[in-house]
Amino acid sequence: MTIRKDDSIESTLLYIDTIRDRAKLRERLLSIFIQEDCHTKLRYFVEILSDGKRIYIERPGRLNKGCDFAIYVEDLLLHKNNNDKCPKHSDLLEDLSAKKNNMTSNHYSLLLEAIEDIYNLNPYENAIARLKNIPDNIGWSFELVLKLTRWFFIEQDITYWAKSGRKMLYDVIMKTK
Repeated sequence: MTIRKDDSIESTLLYIDTIRDRAKLRERLLSIFIQEDCHTKLRYFVEILSDGKRIYIERPGRLNKGCDFAIYVEDLLLHKNNNDKCPKHSDLLEDLSAKKNNMTSNHYSLLLEAIEDIYNLNPYENAIARLKNIPDNIGWSFELVLKLTRWFFIEQDITYWAKSGRKMLYDVIMKTK
């Protein structure tokens, strides 16, 4: 396991898949964050992938140290010391580019529709169902792409709630058509 050994308090924060409203999702997360003790580092496990690896967020984030958080995926990207490294939007876009270059245009369009489902807060199961008949052998798994993108969107909704939130990343992804 490559989760950094530190004094973070670990917790599980699953089941956001039932929330269909951005304001309610933001409110749920912020209500959890408000209850945190000051000066405490927290690690929330937010998604479990089918291979058992987890997506987790750490708070406070490195930038604003307020409501922000850093997103990690176990064993996806590693620092030289073998600790997990945060995936960036550019990592996701590189993966999507590889998929676009190696998938049929119809299959890639279905992937973008699945991402649109995630953008619109539709259930993960609905989004992944669009991809059930497509080979999943290029880069990151569809499951990882959809679940990680969900947390990228959530992070942007919290960081930029008075502005465009998730729409910034979504627009960039949709330009890959």
